[in-house]
Amino acid sequence: MAQASIRNQIHLLINGVEHTVRGDEAFLPLAQYLRYHAHLPGTKVVCAEGDCGACTSLVARWNQDSWSSFQTLNSCIAPVYLFDLASVVTVEGLAMEEELSEVQIKMREFHGGQCGYCTPGMVCALSGLAESCSQKKTPITEKKARNHLTGNLCRCTGYEPILNSALHMDLKKWRPLAERYLLPAEQTKFQKLFADDISLEAPNKKAYLPKFLSEALEIKAQNPQVRIVSGATDLGVLHNKGKSFLDQVLVVNRIPDMGKMESTEKGLWVGAKVSLTEFENFAEESHPELSRLMRIFASPQIKNQGTLLGNVLNGSPIGDSIPGLLALNAEVHLLSKKGARVVPLTSFYKAYKSFDLLPEEIATGILIPHLQDSWRFKFYKVSLRKDLDISAVTFAAALRMDDDNILEARIALGGVGPTVVRLADIEKDLTGSKFSEQLFKTAGKNARKHIKPISDLRATEDYRLNVAENLFHKCFVELREERAVCL
Repeated sequence: MAQASIRNQIHLLINGVEHTVRGDEAFLPLAQYLRYHAHLPGTKVVCAEGDCGACTSLVARWNQDSWSSFQTLNSCIAPVYLFDLASVVTVEGLAMEEELSEVQIKMREFHGGQCGYCTPGMVCALSGLAESCSQKKTPITEKKARNHLTGNLCRCTGYEPILNSALHMDLKKWRPLAERYLLPAEQTKFQKLFADDISLEAPNKKAYLPKFLSEALEIKAQNPQVRIVSGATDLGVLHNKGKSFLDQVLVVNRIPDMGKMESTEKGLWVGAKVSLTEFENFAEESHPELSRLMRIFASPQIKNQGTLLGNVLNGSPIGDSIPGLLALNAEVHLLSKKGARVVPLTSFYKAYKSFDLLPEEIATGILIPHLQDSWRFKFYKVSLRKDLDISAVTFAAALRMDDDNILEARIALGGVGPTVVRLADIEKDLTGSKFSEQLFKTAGKNARKHIKPISDLRATEDYRLNVAENLFHKCFVELREERAVCL
């Protein structure tokens, strides 16, 4: 078998034009490359944190033998090296020759463009909505429009004309981006380029993009300090703020096994590069409460790029997915040249940002066990805003119940200490007890003794203590209502 060639550049399409990117430019955030090297200034950068959506672009990726659908993402926090063999469309690429797209026409007609600075991101977000609804042959509703715009902040505070623009779009007039930009000629070329190995270098910077897990393990063994990257929605923010740099990275996105997501006998397997959007859709049947939580996890732009395993490995004490996964007894699967390890999530977090993870190990995925129908789940996120906000307190309860009794209990809280925690003592108090309001009120009061929240810009210590206590009662009330419906 012929040895694959090694290339030191990234190939991507931007509005249908091929770009070859190497050196320092490959390590830039995509938004900076678009503005200053591709000369497409319609993509704006404001927060550089993935919060405001002014940098929204649309991306489809070549996956070995086919294209993915176009999805929105925040280009301000995503390094260029993540977009090898991708097709990127910016606001400049939406118009067809001299004619504006249907989204742009409706934004003009209903005065959706106000100061204009955030408008390109709004237009790209709504184009993602039009592309999705056109592909699925489903109508645009106000709920869908609001969901697709949760990642876009309007600094003029006038969302009504933007929503009106969305609701009056005629999908019959929308020409799908896939028909315009995912053409056979590019597919043939990208299919050949996919076979190459990629190693990018610039002064004091290096990025490895292996195709096989064995190659990744070898690289990690030789360079244990290298950062593992997939979506970079957390790491990209730290890089932009100068707190942690993405200059020595190992990108796992080209490794097919990392993208696996399947229901096995043991549980739901979620590979390292499975996006939050993919997980939300896949988990809807087997873990509906966890899927529901994903809907308010973040904006579509973040969920399309970020990964579930990345949120787990970031290890934030207010990480939205972690309490639910702890309550479900999920386990992290680790691999190195020395062998494989399986670490229960309950023992993975040792201290703030300290994990049971060896320098030479790569996390390949997370397994979420299946639970019987006798289990009931409640996952809560408390934040100042419903959408696109960092949590103050998170709560998860998994309870195995019969008609009147709690047979087994698992309780996890986030935002109440240096790590997300399981409350073992509270679990013991609940287990074997009769399901009652007083039981949960007492559990909430007792929980205050086992948590140590701090005061910060999101919430005070007292607020977090009160919320944690109240969430136990909220859990009881919702479970009682659900049980009443079933009886």
